[in-house]
Amino acid sequence: MHSPVIVNNTEHSIVVFQSRGFFYNEQVLQPGEAVSMTRKETGGLAPYRVHVTIGDEKCLPTKKQSFRNMVHAATIPTAFVVGAFATAVSAGTLAGPSAALAPMVSGMVVKGVVIDGAAIAAGTVLAERASAAADMLIKKHPENFVIKSSILMPGERFFVVKGGIEKPLVLKQLTAKKFKKLGTKEFKGPMIRQQQQQKHLE
Repeated sequence: MHSPVIVNNTEHSIVVFQSRGFFYNEQVLQPGEAVSMTRKETGGLAPYRVHVTIGDEKCLPTKKQSFRNMVHAATIPTAFVVGAFATAVSAGTLAGPSAALAPMVSGMVVKGVVIDGAAIAAGTVLAERASAAADMLIKKHPENFVIKSSILMPGERFFVVKGGIEKPLVLKQLTAKKFKKLGTKEFKGPMIRQQQQQKHLE
């Protein structure tokens, strides 16, 4: 049973996970990919939420930080934005996520430097300024980078994610009939991080 299933219908990579006082069952989805959690993985009869953030594998907490103990979901898209800026600086051009982000930060003044596409591509946006710009951007437009569901009870549920970066993220629940029309055939399971794998082996 899909309890729940989440399909990435955005143009960006996203990180999805559940929460119940802590974060768990994380997975990274590229556009068009889906993740399905079983009822057992979701955790029996206890209520939970679904969270979605803009991000990729590089944004996930390290083993020392622990996903379970991560303080705030916004740390993932913040790391993603900083990484996009860094990629643009090293490449000397705006492409992919940095191209989508540039119009949103254009005109920001961070530590005395006006941020725009040219400044990003030219390398004027150094690491310190990139981090500050990312914080400012996500505080100004949190709805474009992070979304969470209402409290849910375990059971068969279908969600599709749309939007992101240039426009608000949308986490929409679908009926089983509408979900089937998406034509999704393959599903990832939640990530098994190294610490979890060790527990299963013991």
